[in-house]
Amino acid sequence: MGDVACLDHVGMVATDMAPMLDAFRRLGFAPTEPRPLLGRDPETGETVPLGQSSAHLVFRSGYVELSAVHSASPSHHLAPWLRAGPGLHILAFGTNDTGAAHARCADQGLAPLPLRQASREIAYGERHGEARFEWFMLPPAATPEALVCFVRQVTPELVFQPAVQRHGNGTSALAGVYLVCDEPDALAARYAAVTGASRRGGEVGLAGGWIRCLDPAGFEDRFPGVGTPRVPSLAGFAVRVEALDALRRRLAAVPVAACDEPGRTWVAPADGLAAVAEFLG
Repeated sequence: MGDVACLDHVGMVATDMAPMLDAFRRLGFAPTEPRPLLGRDPETGETVPLGQSSAHLVFRSGYVELSAVHSASPSHHLAPWLRAGPGLHILAFGTNDTGAAHARCADQGLAPLPLRQASREIAYGERHGEARFEWFMLPPAATPEALVCFVRQVTPELVFQPAVQRHGNGTSALAGVYLVCDEPDALAARYAAVTGASRRGGEVGLAGGWIRCLDPAGFEDRFPGVGTPRVPSLAGFAVRVEALDALRRRLAAVPVAACDEPGRTWVAPADGLAAVAEFLG
C-alpha cells in the first residue's frame, strides 16, 4: 500500500437492514449475514456494542458495508449523517500505518478523533473468528459529506475469504466513489493531501480506486435523470464486473431498471439503495 491510502470500503447506512439486503440481492450481490459491530474499551479491553449491525459485500479488492444503526443516541458516530436519512454515509480509506495517517490529517488542521479498536464476528468461509480493526475518523464538522475514516485491517485473512467473494453479478472490485459538492477541485485537493494520493482536477487516484468530486451539474451529466443529491454527499459508488453483458442480462431478468452505456451500466437510487450503483466493464 505504501504511503498512499487505498479505498478500503464504503458504507450504506440506514435504520433498517432488510430493505438494503433486498436491494443488493436484486442487483446480484451476495451479502454476508449481518453481525453486530463491537468496539473495544481502551481502558479495560472489553468489547462493547456500537449500536449497529453490519453485512458486507466482499470483493477481491475492497467491499461495501451495509449498516443498520439501532442506537437513537445523538452521540452515535453515524448520527450526524443519518439525520439526513438513509444514504452512502461511510468513506473508509485503508492504511498500514494509522499513526502516520492520523498525523497527516492533523497536519492538515482536521483534528482527527483518537484511534479506536473495533471488531466483528466472522462465521463464513473456512476461517472463523474475530475480525479486528484499528481506525479513526475525522470530526463531522470537517466532513459533512460522510463519515470519513482511516482503517487498518488487523485480520484481513478473515474478512477477504473466497467464499464471500463470489457474486452472481460478477463483481470483482470496488472501483471508486462519486462525491457531490460545490467546489470539486478544492475538496479533491483536501482528499489528496490526507491520503497521500495524486489528483487531476476533481479526481483523486488512490491505491486501487478513485474519488471523483463533481458539482451537481457534473453529477447530472454523468447520471442524467437522477436529480440533485444532497450537497455535499457521497452520491454513488462504482464496482468492476467480470462481464458487463452478463450483468446486463441478469438485471434485465429480475427486472431492474438500469441505464446501459458503452463500458458501464448504472442503477438509480431506489428503496434500500440510497445511492447510484455503477457497474464498470
